[in-house]
Amino acid sequence: MKSSAALLCLLSLFGAFAVAQTQVSNGTQSKPRLVPASAAYTLSETPSRGEPKLPVIDEKACPLSNRRDSAPDPMRTKLVKSEPLYSTWEEKRVPLATLKAGEEITIWHGVNLIREPDKVRVLRPSRADENPLLRPGEVVQGYGFRGDGTYMIWAKGVWTGDYHQQVVTKGSGCDFADKSRCEFQIVENGIREWWVQVKTGKGVTGWVLAGKSIHDKPWSDANFGALCGND
Repeated sequence: MKSSAALLCLLSLFGAFAVAQTQVSNGTQSKPRLVPASAAYTLSETPSRGEPKLPVIDEKACPLSNRRDSAPDPMRTKLVKSEPLYSTWEEKRVPLATLKAGEEITIWHGVNLIREPDKVRVLRPSRADENPLLRPGEVVQGYGFRGDGTYMIWAKGVWTGDYHQQVVTKGSGCDFADKSRCEFQIVENGIREWWVQVKTGKGVTGWVLAGKSIHDKPWSDANFGALCGND
């Protein structure tokens, strides 16, 4: 299914942290981990029994690195409005500075924070060789869009995903002429935030809330709303 840049960004927003957390790793980045290893799991390490502990942290958010060493690909942009720069995306964050409209910054990295997953209805039966085996009508959990356009799903103890064109957003329809190509439909939006790490011209590095979604009430920052387009 085709999504506008703004819609995909809003759906890839992500929410929260605090006690027990599940982390979707972004490879071997040189930056220090933002949560203790004892409080986080990568997708492959997530236990197969029980639901992922909330909040879920996904470090493969937009912008997503295309480099083999997983280091972020910096992007420069000029701000269209002023906004606060924070020390971290975690609850313990403190303001570092105020980014000014017209200022040029470098965007390094994104983090999705899922406080509450989406509810997603299965539209197409799984093939016999697919895991997990899903049937139409079953409802599974969705954890938002990544920087590469993949929509992450947790079902029956297994992490899986589907490209955004195969995922029907809430209130919309499948855009393919062959409707069987759409595999999932979001029936209830969750709660999530999307944070991006930026560096100012003066060398100050911090985090900005780029978007959030509380059920059916999305919000996207004017400075970053078009950052995650996937056509």
